[in-house]
Amino acid sequence: MKRFAVVLIAVVLLGCAQQHHSILNATNVTPNEVMGMVKIVCLKGEPALKFVQMMHIGKIRFVKDIAMMHYISPNSSKFVTVWVTVYPNSSVAKEETDRMAKSMIEYGWKDVKTMKVDDMNVYYVRPPGRNETHYFWCKDNYMIYIIPHNMSSKEIREFILKVS
Repeated sequence: MKRFAVVLIAVVLLGCAQQHHSILNATNVTPNEVMGMVKIVCLKGEPALKFVQMMHIGKIRFVKDIAMMHYISPNSSKFVTVWVTVYPNSSVAKEETDRMAKSMIEYGWKDVKTMKVDDMNVYYVRPPGRNETHYFWCKDNYMIYIIPHNMSSKEIREFILKVS
C-alpha cells in the first residue's frame, strides 16, 4: 500500500510539473491554428529574447519565456507575425505592456492608441515610416504582440480574441 501511495504521489507531482512547464512555454499560449492559419514557431527562448533585444532601445525585463511565431494561411495571402512574452504574473505583464506603450511614445511613435476588444485594452500603433499597424496587449501573465498582413479590421479583432 505504501508503494502505491508513493507511486501515486510521484505521478501527481510529475503531472503538476509538466502542467507548470507548459504554462511557462510561450509557444503554448496561442492555439496551433487560428482562422485557417497554421502556427509556425520561428524563435523561442534565449534566441528569441536576443532577437527582441536587438530591436529595442529599452530594457526587456522579467521575461520567463518568449517566442516569435507566424500564422500563415495556405489558401490566401493572410499572415500574422506573433510575439508572446510570458511574465511572472499578471501584474508584471500589465506593467510591462503599459511601459512598452509609453516607451514607444517617448521614442517617437506618437500615434499609440488603445481600443477595447471584449474586456481587453489593446494598444495599436503604426510605426513611423511603415504601412502596417502593430497591436499588443496583455492577458493573464503574458503579452501578445501581433503584426497582421492582408487582414480586415474585423479579421484582426477576431484574431486577437482567438489567440487571447
